[in-house]
Parts: sequence; structure tokens; C-alpha cells
Amino acid sequence: MPGPVFLEGRRLTLRTLEPEDYEFVARHFTNPSMRHGGFEDIRNPITPKDIKQRIEEADDFHAFLAYREETPVGSAYLIDVDLEGRNAELGYWITPDEQGNGYATEAAELCLAHAFDELGLHKVWARTVEDNEGSKRVLEKLGFQQEGVLREHWLGYDRYVDEYRFGLLESER
Repeated sequence: MPGPVFLEGRRLTLRTLEPEDYEFVARHFTNPSMRHGGFEDIRNPITPKDIKQRIEEADDFHAFLAYREETPVGSAYLIDVDLEGRNAELGYWITPDEQGNGYATEAAELCLAHAFDELGLHKVWARTVEDNEGSKRVLEKLGFQQEGVLREHWLGYDRYVDEYRFGLLESER
């Protein structure tokens, strides 16, 4: 059973992550197309136990599942939430069979509403790898500015990849 609705958008709702969701999240983080398309630093299988540990032990992690009606299509989350410094990192992913429908943009936008309107953050930042053009487009649509490139920052699969950093100030929304 899905967790309670946390935020509602035009087509999606963000719901809290419940223990019965951990398998769904783990399955998609372990999916080769997800790992090779942006999560290249994930080299070991992710288990529901790993997800449980990350969710339940972190007080700086606001994680949500994105639902279209009663179907989970991905996730949006804030990590390293620093309420004193008023910033956090935004992350999101959409299952491969649901990509290309604008769900990442909508889920990330809902997560930004939580960050700025509810948590009172000053800045949200995000990162992506050099060849994840879809993620770059999501961030640009939301008003993020590219702030830098960390050259050959991640050892991916048989290659080093550049990490692109983006930022959005509350005043730029």
C-alpha cells in the first residue's frame, strides 16, 4: 500500500517512502540502464535492506516516491538537507519505461516546492554526469544554472565521467 500523499502535482503525487517500497527502489537502482545512465558510482547490488538503512538512519534525507495515480514511476528526494545553512541536494529518477513523459520535471518541481516553501531553503543544488542529457534538460527547465564541471570525477563503467553541478537559489524560482 502506498504511503500517504505528501505533495500533489498536476499528474503526479509525491508519497512518503514506506518499508514495502524498499524493494521497488532497490530493483530500479540495481537496473543496468539506471546505473549506466546516471548512477555510475553504484557498482554493487542495492538491496531493500540498504534502502531501509539509508531512509531510517538519516535525518538529512527527505525521500518520496512519485506516483501516477496508484502506480509508482520513480522518486524525488532531497539529501544532505542542511537546515542551518539552508541548502540541500536534489535527486530524482524515473523508471526506464516511464521516461520521456515529463515526470522527472514534475517530481523534481514538487520536491523543490517542499525545499523552498516548506523547509525555507535558500539554495538547492544537483549533479549529473556528462552524457545524461535528460537530467540536464530537467534542471534547465526548472531554472537551475550550471555552476561547474568536475572533470573525470567519477569512475564509471570502464571510463571516467565528468560531473556537472547545477544550482538554484530561492530568489531565482
